[in-house]
Amino acid sequence: MSRRQRLYWISQLSGWLSYVVLMGVLNQLTGGKFNQFVFLNLLTTFLIGILTSHLYRKLILKRDWLRLKIVQLIPRVFGASFLFGAVFILLHTLVYKLLILKEIFQFEWLEVLQLTLNLWVIFIMWSLLYFLYHFIRNYRKEEIKNLQWQALQNEIELNNLKSQLNPHFIFNAMNTIRALIAENPELAKDSVTRLASILRSSLLMGKEKFIPLSDEIRLINDYLNLEKSRFEERLKIELEISTGVSAYKVPPMLLQTLVENGIKHGISKAAKGGTLRLSIKKKDGDLYIEIENDGQLVQSENRNAEEGFGIANTVDRLKLLYGNRASFSLENKDKSFVLAKLIIPVSEHVNENNNYESTNH
Repeated sequence: MSRRQRLYWISQLSGWLSYVVLMGVLNQLTGGKFNQFVFLNLLTTFLIGILTSHLYRKLILKRDWLRLKIVQLIPRVFGASFLFGAVFILLHTLVYKLLILKEIFQFEWLEVLQLTLNLWVIFIMWSLLYFLYHFIRNYRKEEIKNLQWQALQNEIELNNLKSQLNPHFIFNAMNTIRALIAENPELAKDSVTRLASILRSSLLMGKEKFIPLSDEIRLINDYLNLEKSRFEERLKIELEISTGVSAYKVPPMLLQTLVENGIKHGISKAAKGGTLRLSIKKKDGDLYIEIENDGQLVQSENRNAEEGFGIANTVDRLKLLYGNRASFSLENKDKSFVLAKLIIPVSEHVNENNNYESTNH
């Protein structure tokens, strides 16, 4: 027996049991005595109530009334409730009066009509509860279906965003190597090997929705080493990563894109180069990430569209993955630095302490 069937029968038994108990209580309150005939009357009512309402349910399913609109359903419910109320009275009369009491039944239209109307109200109430349950259930099914569809749409959009990252990243990395070919051919060869390792890692990461922060940091280190080969002393790197956060999950290439953006659009444009600082800490159940680099954020309508690609991609991915639970900001700091702040919720719990690992390059 399925969960739905079990719930149906529990509701049937408890509903009709409550009805006959109420009849028994009213009988006592009106001065009636509880004897075997009253018990048999209540038992007959209970059993016939279950039988007739179950037959009513069969009719509903056979005629597919659950798919009807309310305007179409109302007259059918009223008519069927009256019909099954009459069937209830007929069966109850045959079983109780003719078989149990063995009385000769005298047919009186007024009494039969009154009893049928009483049962008509009971079956209308039964119908309301039955259709209300299915209405709520169907509403929840549609809501789940809509959520699944939305999740699918988000998944497709996320995959599109991730697929944009790899070509963009490759393009920037190839420009770095092209600049090295003329300056230092041997270093360019080493950089190609390093790039192959970076691409292998980024392609594997691109298949996942979330990756451990340690994998993202490893990719960032590889990328920074590649850029270090190009800029040499012009690029200084400072990493401050709280111990114990490496197991937390982040979207792949999310931080790497921001680091890449800071070097390309900030440090590379300064004659003397500059410093890139990456700080990752855990606070109040969230990851607080700051990426700071020399340069200034230029607010201009003529700004290169490519320059805003990494930022727009980051904002879109955060919105799709976390909704309003994540935040991102990019602003100038002290007229000489650009600061990117990123807060993402932590979904896993690992042991950590408050010590920090700091490295300077």
